[in-house]
Amino acid sequence: MNTFTRLAAASLLAFVPIAACAQSGDEAFVPDIPSTNIEAHIRFLAHDMLGGRASGSDGYNIATNYVASQFRLMGLEPAGDDGGYFAAVPMQVMQPIASAGTMVIGEGETAVILENGNNLIISGHPVFDDSSISAEVVFVGYGLSLPHHNYDDYAGVDVEGRIVAYFGGAPDIMPSDERSHQQSTSTKRETAMAHGAVGYIQLSATPAEQYSGFATALTTRSDIALAPEGAEPAYNQLQVASGVALEGSQALFANVDVTFEEIAERIAANELSSMPLNITVSMTQQTSRELYVDNNVVGMIRGSDPELADEIVVLSAHLDHIGMTDADGVSTTGCRSNNEEDRICNGAVDNASGSAIMLETARTFMQSEAPRRSLVFIALSGEEQGLLGSNYFASHPTIPAESMVANVNLDMPVIVYDFDDVIAFGAERSSLGPIAERAAARLGVSISPDPLPEQNLFVRSDHYNFVRQGIPSVFLMTGFSSPDPRWDEGEGFTGFLSTHYHRQSDEVDSDEELVILYEQGAKFANINFMIAREIANNDDAPTWNEGDFFGEQFGSNR
Repeated sequence: MNTFTRLAAASLLAFVPIAACAQSGDEAFVPDIPSTNIEAHIRFLAHDMLGGRASGSDGYNIATNYVASQFRLMGLEPAGDDGGYFAAVPMQVMQPIASAGTMVIGEGETAVILENGNNLIISGHPVFDDSSISAEVVFVGYGLSLPHHNYDDYAGVDVEGRIVAYFGGAPDIMPSDERSHQQSTSTKRETAMAHGAVGYIQLSATPAEQYSGFATALTTRSDIALAPEGAEPAYNQLQVASGVALEGSQALFANVDVTFEEIAERIAANELSSMPLNITVSMTQQTSRELYVDNNVVGMIRGSDPELADEIVVLSAHLDHIGMTDADGVSTTGCRSNNEEDRICNGAVDNASGSAIMLETARTFMQSEAPRRSLVFIALSGEEQGLLGSNYFASHPTIPAESMVANVNLDMPVIVYDFDDVIAFGAERSSLGPIAERAAARLGVSISPDPLPEQNLFVRSDHYNFVRQGIPSVFLMTGFSSPDPRWDEGEGFTGFLSTHYHRQSDEVDSDEELVILYEQGAKFANINFMIAREIANNDDAPTWNEGDFFGEQFGSNR
């Protein structure tokens, strides 16, 4: 029996039962999840032989089989495809053919021809192997329609069958988390599609000599995305997507009585300035692609209340990480290794810790009195590539979509310091906030507001895709407060980000002073269980707070 086989066998057999689990229906019950269980899961999932669990890799497949085996061992019902634990996520590796990406601005002798990878970015297309368009261009500010803020870049202009040109970002007229949502490229694509556009150009004020490095990277690299059948619907209409440097931005405004620089000043002042540009642009793209399938892993605990059992609380954590560098230290997935002898980004904290906590939350429920509502536990794929597994599951669920009433997501609990508080992103938006506060307080832990609003974390983890389906959701992460003065004021969390995040040192028994505190993982798991239990046992399902933007924007999807 080799080392890996022994590790697998030990991980499957040596779990410790929780204490006093029989009384979980009693509100006095507080779980005591063993830290050794948390450690066993993390040691397996972050082992070198899994190679960093990159999407599409053998290591990721081993991880999915491990989680499925744990679900089976615990007694969770399969809730994936065809009566199994796996739920397929159709994926692709897409590669733009850079030489085939072209843009011509205007016609005849005055036409401006841009060079892909220099002053132009035309990257891979998730749906079309090749496509071309030639259409008039309409400038639409930030490319947003925000009637609730009395702001609409599409007011007064007709973009049906045309190409839209817009700036990145969003007007500074809304809270940071909504701004993060509005300035995302997916939101802008959806808005352009809804108004009938057939392509888009993102404008930049950066000169080509500075833009070209970024442009070269984006037009030569391979990207992982959902396969064509799972891609955003907007891509079926938006046939070419592009970005241009300063030279291209200026050329687009050649036929109107305002310069690009003047428009940029207006936009910076949140002034609406949409207009037809009286110019035609021709664009082409070609993309090669290789299709494959990753799996989410889905298990269910049936609810005990005949009136509530059809309602489902989803508990999620992403299982993937970013793999490893090649022999030259180069990575296409974001792995940053500065150690020639260790090229693996193991992802012990990100997110073997969250997966371990989710697994032990499931085990605690199985060893306790059954919840009133049903619980579904999902180990998600492709988070590191753009929340792909949650995107596909939220829009193509293997459980009844209308039954999902809440999502509690775990992503990168930084269990390398003693924490006194937990961040529950999205808590202020729904009735999940008070639930999280009560559960954490039972264990002497407080709930704190987002300490890093500039990081846009609310839209950067898997819960966001459940939010977009109208499901009240929270994303749990360790907070910034610690009884240990070495780690108070966020030093533990920010220290991990600056030193170990997406690096080879995020591993078990690291040689670079990263010490994983498994007892802190157990504390976090206890909190997660308490939150999930109250959601599952309350008389009423979670609701969005009155007037909340995300509730009003997406609640009608329910």
